[in-house]
Amino acid sequence: MSPEDTQRMVLLETLRLAVPLHMVELEPLAPEHRTEIASRCASVLGSHGDALQFGGKHCAEAFNALARGLAAAALTAPGGVDALGGHWCADPWCRASSRFDHADDEPAANDQPPTVPAQRPFADVIRDLADYLNTTGDAA
Repeated sequence: MSPEDTQRMVLLETLRLAVPLHMVELEPLAPEHRTEIASRCASVLGSHGDALQFGGKHCAEAFNALARGLAAAALTAPGGVDALGGHWCADPWCRASSRFDHADDEPAANDQPPTVPAQRPFADVIRDLADYLNTTGDAA
């Protein structure tokens, strides 16, 4: 696996943890307020998004803006949002693989239950995150 693939995987796994936490916090807010939050987060990412890829003093700020912006958008946009292969939605039981899966009102034609991808062991995610932080110099 290339360093870029590892970096993307670690980012996705940490977003899978952080976005739902932000969603819990933002859920009681009015949609207009969540839209404003998403807009502010987009501004932060526009200014410091490169820190997510290359590290630096704005890396944590950029990550939090990404997670919070995705959470605000997921709660506001019909069908939720997709990013980096992840899907976040206002429906806590949603198992759609993307927002486009919400377009179907009819259940699937087959009798098989939808497959839910297995979660990676927590220790593997933490190890990959530690490896990533050690290679970018942001471990402190």
